[in-house]
Amino acid sequence: MKRDQRRANHDKVTAPELVEVEYNGQVVVVPRRIAKALPYLTERELENLGVEL
Repeated sequence: MKRDQRRANHDKVTAPELVEVEYNGQVVVVPRRIAKALPYLTERELENLGVEL
């Protein structure tokens, strides 16, 4: 049991950090890792990532 508890500590999944970014005059909330690439993505790619405009 102790072995399993030790191994479980680093397997936790954390939620992505969300930031507010202005995109085409709208404020959208996206994960931080996508914020830099936002100007280069098409609207179709954003929809596939789950970003609502």
